[in-house]
Amino acid sequence: MKKILLPFICACVGFVSPHAQNIPNPVIPRVADAGVMKYNGKYYIGGVGTNGDFYVSQDLIHWSEPIHAITMDNEWTQGTGAKNNQIHANDMLYLNGKFHLYWSVNYWGKDRHAVHIVHAESDKPLGPYTEPDKTTWLDNRIDPKVFKDDDGQLYMYMVRFTEGNTIWGRKMKNPAEFSSEPVCLFASLPDTWETMDNRVAEGPWVIKYRGQYYMMYNANHTGHTWGNYQLGVAQANSPLGFNNGNKYSYPVVGSNQTPLEEKYVDILRYTGKNYTPLFSYSENKPANNWYDITFDDSGWEKGEGGFASKEIDGSTARHCGTIWQSPALWLRKKFIADKNPGNLALRITHYGDTKIMLNGTVIYDKKGPDYCMVNLTPQQRKALKTGENILAIETSAKRSNYFDISLFDLKNDIADDILFTPGQPNILRGPNGFEWWLVYMANRNDKSRDQYIDRVQFFDKTMYVDGITGPNTPGYHPAPALPTFSVDSTAPASGIFSQVRPSATYLFETGIKTSGNAGAIAWWKDENNYARVGLDASDNTWYLSVKLNGKETKENFELPYNFNWNVYHHFRIERNGRNLKINLDEIPAPTKNTFDNIIPATPGYPGTFDITGNSLFDGTIYTIGFDEDAIQLSENEEILKGDLSNKYELSFQIYGLDKNKFTGCYPAYIDKNNYVKAIFNGISGNLEVTVVNKGKIKLQKEYSLENLRTAYPDVKYTDTYEKNYRFTTPTVIDALYLNRHDIDNKSDFTANMFDKFSVEYLTNGKWYPIDKRNAEIDDNPMYNRLTFTPVKAEGVRFINSTATDLQRHIYKIRVNEKLKESYNFRTVRDNERLYIFVDGRELDMLDISLPASKVGFCNSNYYSTYQGILYYHIGEKQQIIKTSSEK
Repeated sequence: MKKILLPFICACVGFVSPHAQNIPNPVIPRVADAGVMKYNGKYYIGGVGTNGDFYVSQDLIHWSEPIHAITMDNEWTQGTGAKNNQIHANDMLYLNGKFHLYWSVNYWGKDRHAVHIVHAESDKPLGPYTEPDKTTWLDNRIDPKVFKDDDGQLYMYMVRFTEGNTIWGRKMKNPAEFSSEPVCLFASLPDTWETMDNRVAEGPWVIKYRGQYYMMYNANHTGHTWGNYQLGVAQANSPLGFNNGNKYSYPVVGSNQTPLEEKYVDILRYTGKNYTPLFSYSENKPANNWYDITFDDSGWEKGEGGFASKEIDGSTARHCGTIWQSPALWLRKKFIADKNPGNLALRITHYGDTKIMLNGTVIYDKKGPDYCMVNLTPQQRKALKTGENILAIETSAKRSNYFDISLFDLKNDIADDILFTPGQPNILRGPNGFEWWLVYMANRNDKSRDQYIDRVQFFDKTMYVDGITGPNTPGYHPAPALPTFSVDSTAPASGIFSQVRPSATYLFETGIKTSGNAGAIAWWKDENNYARVGLDASDNTWYLSVKLNGKETKENFELPYNFNWNVYHHFRIERNGRNLKINLDEIPAPTKNTFDNIIPATPGYPGTFDITGNSLFDGTIYTIGFDEDAIQLSENEEILKGDLSNKYELSFQIYGLDKNKFTGCYPAYIDKNNYVKAIFNGISGNLEVTVVNKGKIKLQKEYSLENLRTAYPDVKYTDTYEKNYRFTTPTVIDALYLNRHDIDNKSDFTANMFDKFSVEYLTNGKWYPIDKRNAEIDDNPMYNRLTFTPVKAEGVRFINSTATDLQRHIYKIRVNEKLKESYNFRTVRDNERLYIFVDGRELDMLDISLPASKVGFCNSNYYSTYQGILYYHIGEKQQIIKTSSEK
């Protein structure tokens, strides 16, 4: 069987899976600065553009018509223009029977300002909400977020206008009062991605997962005319432990134009090995390296097709006076194109009516303003010549506005829409209870700011977002997965879900409203073998009752003294074989929430029970799967897990991969004659995938793990004249790339940027020099490339060579990774299709033609550890109603 060696395929631009799936972003038009709450299986969203209305969804994709929930009514905004249109940056919290709504009033008036945080309450998720104290605001200034920790303690995060926009945190006594002084957490840092324009850190959102606290936040100016708004993450060990030192060094979600610019050449700027500065125009800043002439319509002779024409600088200019108001602006640019250009994409930002011609061929013609990416047709591409070309622009945008243009050679790829300015993050569990999803605002081309969603994943404990995405983004970006089964919320009766597929690993969630004795059945085999998790109002406790072979044991645990009976509370039960993990109201159940070896590993059913007969259940879901901290394998050991299924997802982080190490998994396993095996080979540096069907090798592929990635300096070790780039895991590297622009002077283009530094790599706590003799101009002339003998490194640093040189010169670099000691592996099975991802990049989609399968873990010659394991079944669009009952 012939093996096929394939490189990594970058999903940012160009690669389109033959069976690509895309989230239909945006999911809600013209809604910005919004907050989202999940309650009893439904999502509620409100914010800027809703005027006090909420939208409701069960799947994060399809949203209801707006429903009015809040009318702002307080004394301190009266007499100003602050009405419902000033309800900004919502945050919602359900706590013990009450819904709490927070928002920012963001009114800047000529007479007085009203810029504060408001709190309101309701007994229902859709209101009406009432402000308990109408005389004053709750706190300064904007972007409130309330987080409930595992011990029930509430924290509010907010933004104050101190060192720019800064993020603060504060303990709360209750949802309407504070119990401590504010703590300043961090501001945006100068000379980083956070300060591409203004000094802004805002929009905090906090979650806890796998023992870590994560804060997602915004940096840079929010306006789309700046185009720099991006999302970052700080990761801490405590709710108020976020600081500049534990921020990720890079933006987690940004414009999709950033990877495009890093990968592809703008041939207007880079001609051969030369460079001319990026073109931009404004009234006070003349165009760079363009010939520009302003003119009016007088003296023009009538030309063909309604155009007037005249000679300008040796070329014929054509002007349509019926479209553009005079005076207009005419610009020309000469540039050099190499042989055999590929697909061309024109990126254009402009305010006025604009026409663009390439060597006399019209390639763009638009009335009014636009931000857009235009993939040139084959006929338009023919206008590009080897050697000298002329790009001409005619526009009416000669005011204080600007326009900006680039022409990219994408080779075989196709450009996506312009997706940018992601902001106001909300991170919530998806409909199946296992996935995490980011709900946020963003812009697409010149459209209004809308609501988007994208998948949040964790590479063990590192947050990763599969986004920003739109309907045309290449690759596999499916909508939120549905649970295996869900229960019709109109069916209040209790019972065993005997019609679902039994399993030994699953998640079961339900909302319970009782003033008696009721709860969830965590496992059911028969009347003599089951486990119940219940609420008992008679003694204000929750309990776990386990019956094995007819013998019952029961443990009771006290609930808080103020536990509100006869309102909805929420149980989340995760079963992993013999073990149970129980959450009540989104945090670990009081006193004890993990029970090991409490039940047999026998598959069973979930359900609900109502002993006193006065209870209701809502938002009930059942999803087959497990979220596991770690699995360890001895030498040559294999473990199979999961249920037979043909629609599921599996992901994990593998550690300790090095030379002479082989470790991996079975993305699909039926028996020894039918399986898919994926092995990380530390000798070859490849991922090896084998498909076996009926005892014969059907397919065998190898994917190189070599990867060229962008690295940002770690601020903990970096200053102006020493840039330090740390790696998340020891990595074998053999090349570094530096942008030839000086970071503080974009018009300064350096022949060899490596000459400005000494370059070193870190291993085992010591620094060693990297030989710079092979530095050269890369095939992509925007970079210098330095190749060297491969070294295993924990990081690299650049120190200015000259003692008197205190300039930065560089910021981002690119690193060629040959092999890392740790990788994230993810696979998605969709019936006959199997998608394979490594570190978030889509490698391939395979046709496996296998029946329903389990998954497994395997290694060859060393002890393996798999961490951060997530597996779940992907449900279909259906609901069930309980038929069997139990009292």
